[in-house]
Amino acid sequence: MSKEKEKKPYRYLVTLRWYVETDDELVAGAEETDNKLLDLVRRKTDGEESCSMCPTRNQQGYAILPHHDFMGNKPVYMTTEQIKE
Repeated sequence: MSKEKEKKPYRYLVTLRWYVETDDELVAGAEETDNKLLDLVRRKTDGEESCSMCPTRNQQGYAILPHHDFMGNKPVYMTTEQIKE
């Protein structure tokens, strides 16, 4: 008897980077810092809030890293000045 091979899904972890800019110096690891930075990436490029189905609102985890180690001359995605209330 031949056994049919079970179709197994392949899973991958995909990470993306968003470079953001604030008008405040923030303390890494502080909840207020995390909330402020997450608010920046949860916006469209025009500063409007993204919808509830947007991937940046439904992350499984996140890491906030200092820009100088990773950014180089990359463009900034969002700044606090772009936010539309």
